Amino acid sequence: MKKKRELENKLITRLSSSLVDVISSTRIRPIDLTLTSFLLALSSSSTYYFSRENVYFYFLAGSLLLLSGFLDALDGAVARKKNMETQIGAFLDSTLDKIGEAAVFIGLIASEATTPLLGSLGLASSILISYTRSRAEGLNVDLKGVGLMERAERIVLLVVASFLEPFFRGVINLTMIVLVILSLYTLVQRILYVSRILSQRLS
Repeated sequence: MKKKRELENKLITRLSSSLVDVISSTRIRPIDLTLTSFLLALSSSSTYYFSRENVYFYFLAGSLLLLSGFLDALDGAVARKKNMETQIGAFLDSTLDKIGEAAVFIGLIASEATTPLLGSLGLASSILISYTRSRAEGLNVDLKGVGLMERAERIVLLVVASFLEPFFRGVINLTMIVLVILSLYTLVQRILYVSRILSQRLS
C-alpha cells in the first residue's frame, strides 16, 4: 500500500511541480493558499446547502471542493519550495482542513443529498482517520499512505458524486455509503498498523 502511495505522490509531484515553481516565483505565501483552500471549502459547503433548491448547484459545489483540495495539496509544496515551513503553518493547515471538511459534510446533510445518519458517520469516520494519524505521529509512527480512504480519496469520491447528482438523483447518498464503509475499513487498518508497530518496539 505504501509503495503504491509513493508512486501516486511522485506522479502528483511531477504534474504539479511546474505550478509550484510558478507560484513560488510570486509573492503568494503558503498561508495564502491555506486560507483560500479553507474559504473555498466553506463556499462549497454553502453551495451544497442551496443545491436542494437547484440540483445544478451540485456542479458548482463539487468544483469548489475540487479546487479547495487542489490548493490544499499545493500549500505544503510551496512552503518547502520557498523555505517557509513553520509549525504554526502546519498547525493551521491541518486544523483548517478539518474544519473545512466538517463544513462540507454538514452542507451535504443540510442539502438532504444524504441522510443525517450517513452524513454523520461520514464526518465522524473522516475525523477519526485524521485523528489516528495525528496521534500516531505523536508516537513516532508514520501513517502517511496507510489505508484506502485518505482525504484526497474522500474528496475525489464526493466531487465525482456531485457532478453526477443532477443526472442521477441519490448518487451522493450511495457514494456516502461507500465512503463510510471504506473510511471505517481505513480506520481499522490504521489501528492495526499502529498496534503492530508499537508491539514490535516492545519485543
